[in-house]
Amino acid sequence: MAARHLKYYDYDQDATVECSCGWSGRCGDAEDYFREVLDVTCPRCDTMLIVVAYPTHEETRAAAAAGNEQAIKGLAQVESRERFLAAAEASELKEPGQLPDLDGKDLVIDWDFVEVDATDGEVDRWTVLRHGGKEIFREVAYWEGIYRFEEVLGILRNKYGERLAELRPTESSWLYLLGDYLWAESRVKALNAELRPDSKRS
Repeated sequence: MAARHLKYYDYDQDATVECSCGWSGRCGDAEDYFREVLDVTCPRCDTMLIVVAYPTHEETRAAAAAGNEQAIKGLAQVESRERFLAAAEASELKEPGQLPDLDGKDLVIDWDFVEVDATDGEVDRWTVLRHGGKEIFREVAYWEGIYRFEEVLGILRNKYGERLAELRPTESSWLYLLGDYLWAESRVKALNAELRPDSKRS
């Protein structure tokens, strides 16, 4: 029995779903949630019955324009997310020229994380790059930011070349950097090992 694939706003939690094993029940009572989809799985035989992809921002807007009440309620979240992404992109380190010149060899740069109370009552979260305790750049922090870590490391390598010895996460940065990506800590170690494998870390 192949699972049905539904768009998010075509899915009804209150609809009844039936399995070939004979079980039937409310969709919402048999849901499992994952990073990119939710599915409805038979609690008796574990057969996947329905797969629902979470909506894109465009799909939410289209559904809201068509009068879908759930999508209309979700518009505020979509707009908030888009504002965050725009602010984050504007803050990003994009090129080596944004970084200061640093003296010395075996440069160790800390990848730090700070939270700041914002004027609107929210909390701003920042990734702060430091060398010798001094801030050299900051940008908006991404939850599960391992991919951004890799991009920033590439820019640092372009700026400091073989003198870059390590991009070192601070203790306070690990939670936001790794999130639920259990593999990300080993990725950080592997990326740093590629910098100067025969050089002594300072």
